[in-house]
Amino acid sequence: MTSEAPASPATTTPVAGAVFERILVGIDETPESLVAAAQAAVLRASLGQLVLVAIAERHLAAHAGLAATDAAELIDAGTWQDLVRAREIVAADDAILHTGRLVRVLVRERERRGATLVAIGARPRRHGAALALGGHDVEALRHIPCSVLIARPGWGLRPPERIVVGVDGLHESRAAELVARQLAERLGCELVPVIGLADTFDLALLRTELDDALLDPGRLVDAVAGTATRASLVVLGAGVLAARGKHHSLVEQIVFGVSCSVLALRDEPVAHRDPASG
Repeated sequence: MTSEAPASPATTTPVAGAVFERILVGIDETPESLVAAAQAAVLRASLGQLVLVAIAERHLAAHAGLAATDAAELIDAGTWQDLVRAREIVAADDAILHTGRLVRVLVRERERRGATLVAIGARPRRHGAALALGGHDVEALRHIPCSVLIARPGWGLRPPERIVVGVDGLHESRAAELVARQLAERLGCELVPVIGLADTFDLALLRTELDDALLDPGRLVDAVAGTATRASLVVLGAGVLAARGKHHSLVEQIVFGVSCSVLALRDEPVAHRDPASG
């Protein structure tokens, strides 16, 4: 695809409505997953489908030693209770309960249902700790082969105050900008494209397409973090470069460097890897 030609329906550039047509929400025994459900309901397209997928991670009961059986029953009960609460918060088209590992189950359900977006709750950790310790949010970014919403408290049931989109001139970020603009118009919220001038960027785009962009003298990571508030939604392009590793690292830095929810858009499928394989 050339930068001058508009995207045709046959291209892989995401369209805002398409991204939000079939959403899966991972529900586990955390309040953050309920936030993910609320925010997914806000983002859902007018005729879109939202499915709650609750996963009882019974393997965690092994840490309880001799009390593992009782712990597993508590996990089952807690997960079921959170699924009930999620259904009270949002009008879901379907709700299912699984046992297993959250990201593995979501990967299978995404493939089975053809989901275009998977939403999960963020764990309350910063970038360094998240990458060192791992967790569902890190695994989701690395292994779910579609767009991913990492949800944090700050909005939900009502739209975010602003949508901040990181732009670096690459195809993936320009596609993300298109989705962000369409989403901001649909939700009626402020849009702020952000450019980090310390990064490599085609400045010609400023004159032709990004005259409303906020320029920051630093890196894109810092520019987005400085612009986004707790009530914001950050939109990033994960894309094919995520599969090669380099751009995915940038996405992870931003995801765990901000205090708000982040939507990582992937417009082309990546080869699936089992989360257990690293």
